[in-house]
Amino acid sequence: MDKIDQVVSEVRNFSRFYTNIIGLLNQNILDSPYSLAEARILLEIKKTKDCTANVLVDKLDIDRGYMSRILASFETRGLITRQNSIEDGRKLYLHLTQKGRQESDILEEKSDKQIENLINHLSNKEKEKLIMALNYVEDALSYDDNAIKIRNYEAEDVAFIIERHEALYQSEYGFTPEFTDYVKTYVDKFHEHHDEEREKIWIAQQNGKQVGVIAVVKADEDTAQLRWFLIEPELRGKGLGRKLVETALDFCRDKGYKHVFLLTLNILEAARYLYRGYGFRLTETTDNYDWANRLIQEEKWQLDI
Repeated sequence: MDKIDQVVSEVRNFSRFYTNIIGLLNQNILDSPYSLAEARILLEIKKTKDCTANVLVDKLDIDRGYMSRILASFETRGLITRQNSIEDGRKLYLHLTQKGRQESDILEEKSDKQIENLINHLSNKEKEKLIMALNYVEDALSYDDNAIKIRNYEAEDVAFIIERHEALYQSEYGFTPEFTDYVKTYVDKFHEHHDEEREKIWIAQQNGKQVGVIAVVKADEDTAQLRWFLIEPELRGKGLGRKLVETALDFCRDKGYKHVFLLTLNILEAARYLYRGYGFRLTETTDNYDWANRLIQEEKWQLDI
C-alpha cells in the first residue's frame, strides 16, 4: 500500500472509531433532546455576555436561517428569552431562562462525564501522553495550503482598504459616501506621513488576495489607536479577527504604549464582542447622523496594557 493511502486509511479508521465512541452518530447527543447544533448554541448563549443571534452566527459559523429556526424553537420550549438593548432598541440580547440554564448545566455535566469515562482507566503518565498526542493531531491537521498570512501593508493596499470599507459598509449597513470620504482622508494621511517605528498597518492575505486589515496609529507617546479593522465576510468567525487584534496589541506592548483605544459602532456586534473579550471597556458614546440614513452610535472603547 502506498504511504499516502495507508495514512488516509488510518485517519478514516480513527474517525470512525472516535465518532462511535462519542456517539455523534445518534440524532441527539448525550441522551438529550438536543441535536449537536442545538447543544452548541445553548452552551454558547450560556457563556457569552451580550449574546445576540449575529454573534452566534459569526462565532459558530452556522447558517443564519438555521440559527433563526433553532432560536425560535428554544423560545417556544422556554429555554431562552430575548431582551431589547437599552442602547439600541433594534438589538435583541439572548438570555437563558432558568430552564435553559438547567438544561445547559446538564449538557455540560454529561459531556464532562462522558470524557471522564473514556479516560479514567489511564494512569497520569498515559493521560499526559494522550494530551500530547491530541495536541499533535490538532497541529498536524490544522495545516492548510490556504493558510492566512499577515504582512505589513504596501502602497497598493491603500486602495484595498478604502474600497472594501466602502463596499462592505454600504452593502451591509447602507452607509453613505460620506463614510468613504472619512476613511479615505485618514488612510491617505497615514500613508503619506506616519511614524514607521510606532505606527503600522497589517494586511491579512490568503492565496495572494487581501482578506483583512488592522492598523495601529499613535495618538500620543503613551496611547495608540486601533483603526480600519475589517475582515472579508467569508473569513469571519474563523479566528482571523482574534489573530489581527492580537498582532496589533502585541505591537502596542512591544512599542511601550500604555493605553489603547478604538472607535467603533453600536451595530458592529461581533467586533464589539471581540473587543470586550480582550478587556476593552466602553467609555463614551456619540450620536452619528453622518454616515447612514438613520441614527447610529459611535463608541469609544479603551484598554490599559
